[in-house]
Amino acid sequence: METPASSYDVVCVGTQLAPLLTGALLAKRGFRVLLVSQEERPPTYRSTDDVVFPREPFHFVPASSPIARRVLAELAVHPRFRRHAVQIDPAFQVCLPRHRFELAREPELLGREIEREFPEVKRPIEDFLRINEAQQQLFDAVFDHDLAWPPDTFFERRDHARATSILPFGKHGTALDPLAELPERHPFRLVVELPARFSDGMDPDHTNGLRLSRLFGAWRLGAAALEGGYATLRALLVEAIEAHGGVLREGEKIDRVRVGRGGVTGVRLAASGQEIGAGWVVNGAPLRSLLSWVPDRAPFEELFERIGEPVVRYYRYTLNLRVRPEAVPEGMSQEVFFVRDPRRPLVGANALHVEAPPVREDGRRHLTVEALLPRRAVEETSDFASTMRERVVASLSDLMPFLGEHAELIDSPHDGRGAQDLERRMSVTPAEPWHRGVATMRAVYGFPVSTSLGIAALPVRAPVKRLLFASDQVVPGLGLEGLFLAAWSAARVVSRADARRDRLRRGRWGKLEL
Repeated sequence: METPASSYDVVCVGTQLAPLLTGALLAKRGFRVLLVSQEERPPTYRSTDDVVFPREPFHFVPASSPIARRVLAELAVHPRFRRHAVQIDPAFQVCLPRHRFELAREPELLGREIEREFPEVKRPIEDFLRINEAQQQLFDAVFDHDLAWPPDTFFERRDHARATSILPFGKHGTALDPLAELPERHPFRLVVELPARFSDGMDPDHTNGLRLSRLFGAWRLGAAALEGGYATLRALLVEAIEAHGGVLREGEKIDRVRVGRGGVTGVRLAASGQEIGAGWVVNGAPLRSLLSWVPDRAPFEELFERIGEPVVRYYRYTLNLRVRPEAVPEGMSQEVFFVRDPRRPLVGANALHVEAPPVREDGRRHLTVEALLPRRAVEETSDFASTMRERVVASLSDLMPFLGEHAELIDSPHDGRGAQDLERRMSVTPAEPWHRGVATMRAVYGFPVSTSLGIAALPVRAPVKRLLFASDQVVPGLGLEGLFLAAWSAARVVSRADARRDRLRRGRWGKLEL
């Protein structure tokens, strides 16, 4: 095993998307970067000897976002990204007990869908879609600015206020209700709310107009399917890091952030106890993990008094299925949001996100299904997660009536059970049990206080000098796009603090054509 150097300019902790992007940007800009994986699980897992499934659905929602274009262009990976990305049509499909609505990209086809499913509110829906498209242009104009998210210093707050003044949502993102003209329980509201609900990184039960508008608009206008899912994007970023001299330590983790009077001085590797010097430490792990690595929690108490501590609200549960093509009904889209009973809460098996890519080379289809499980149910009911696959399959059978006849393999990385081989009527012992179980589910947090138009939570700068946050807890209200904003902001702080280096100036970036 390669022995790390004794000192780096920047140590990034974790290999989720935000710290990966931060490390790639800083390596590209000439910093000596070390990424420590924190033993994070790979984006795929082996279900049986010949079947590999993703850990969760992955749809590249911010494909048309200026911040995603800017980052991928600077890293020079967007030509390869384009080879793996495809814009699907319809953008997604929403299936309800009495409605099946496709959000077609072609205006004429979309108009027919509205007329067929919701003729009684055609004008309000068309007005909403027209206004939402205009709002996306305003969002793009804001995210095209080189801003810190969330702003911290006087100049960052000034620039932020100037740039965001064009948005009609107010200081907390709640001044405008994008669905105000629709009745409170009208089914078209679910067409807007469901893609936002599954994409949001904040508690989806407490959204605001800005988050709803941006997340829905991103799905409608720019989302792209990525061949190979997150594993493909991760591989591109790791390649970019290593091409510019960065070092990735897979399977390693830190257990201490060293702090001196002037701020962070380095980290300690858990397995070897080796001390690694660092000018900056960028934390991509949840805040609760960081608190166990710092020698003193006291500097964080003031932060908690201002914004509180993140609290888990939901866990993301994934169920994977290998099926014969006949299991998928004709006309079912690649991206489907399904609600079994709109009168019940949109949690668990009652509300599902189904990713259904085309037929594979082996003549089978792999379906990846996501559900949001309430924290209390998972933590307080002993068999809630372990029996979730039966409830999800029961709901899926309403959406896909022939599923029972054509399903071959069912598995989840999150319920602690082996794969079910339905053809041989047997359970398969997990190949990698240490990468499975309830503890591997990704959390969705609630934040007592949100900032920056109601989409941001933790600051980029931690209460310890030269310790930064770049995680899904910085700009969680924009989901995947928020990870790009968090990464750009952390890299911006480090780059601007080092005035001795002559950085490449970044001009305007071209659009990622799919």
